[in-house]
Amino acid sequence: MTDHRFKLGMYLPELGLPFDESLAKAKEIGADYVWFNSLGADDPPMRALDDTEVDRMAERVAGHGLEIFLINIGNPFKQIHLTDLELDTMEEHPAFRQDMADLIRSMQIAARLGIGAVGAFSFAWPGEYTAGKPTWPMRWLTRGGYIADGEMEKLIKAFSLALEQAEQYDVDLALSMMPWNYTNTSGNFRRLAEALNSRRLKVMWGPSDNLNCGEGDVATAGFLNIQPYLYGLHLKDLTVKNGIQCDFAYRPLGDGDVDYPTILRSLRDRRSDAFLSVATHFLPPSGSREEAMRINYTNLKQMIGSI
Repeated sequence: MTDHRFKLGMYLPELGLPFDESLAKAKEIGADYVWFNSLGADDPPMRALDDTEVDRMAERVAGHGLEIFLINIGNPFKQIHLTDLELDTMEEHPAFRQDMADLIRSMQIAARLGIGAVGAFSFAWPGEYTAGKPTWPMRWLTRGGYIADGEMEKLIKAFSLALEQAEQYDVDLALSMMPWNYTNTSGNFRRLAEALNSRRLKVMWGPSDNLNCGEGDVATAGFLNIQPYLYGLHLKDLTVKNGIQCDFAYRPLGDGDVDYPTILRSLRDRRSDAFLSVATHFLPPSGSREEAMRINYTNLKQMIGSI
């Protein structure tokens, strides 16, 4: 079997540096591709950039020998509780309108710069950002949570609206995975994807997020669920201490509970062109986010070498 070349990327905000400094560090650490949702405190908000400033942003990235593989202005639909939206009037909800506007502007930027996809999230379960996590025990015990028919209707409508725009701008829509959002597991994502039935719908797969939500076979059955829609992987690792109590700890890549060697072998065997976007979430004793990223890159390369 010939060697497979993985596409090594980085979620840039993890470094916590000004934009140009983070680009330089990303390249130095080993990334060829980057993903970001803001330019940092020293730059204007991305939604305020005109086309000339967008072109300059792309030049800054290219100047460091990097390519943008995914972009999103802020985090569309990450903080909105789905239960706060009404099916017939969701377009009138102020937060939904703002996030949709940001998502459409992200698509315009992606189309202008030749970026393949934009990122979005899939709304929050009830009470996630207000009163603790009231549905968490149910979600853990059911491998991700039961999505009621009425809530699925809302998801289908919201993402149908977004996918119409994605078709117009000729870009894909890649949904991220979070334990607190509705596509928190490969099973929940697959149910939504099959309902939407769009060639434009992709996923930024988060194996550790799936595992954290009770999907114990994430590297095997989870991979098969996600593989037809795979755009990239959001790589971080964790150890689940007590699942039903949402007790977990982030760990260096390869030191947690996620079976990354099996996932990497499956990607290699299928000659997958998915982007491996390295994140951190843990901190070493030094407290350095840059050191955490270097550790994760070193561990990822060692795992790749081992397969």
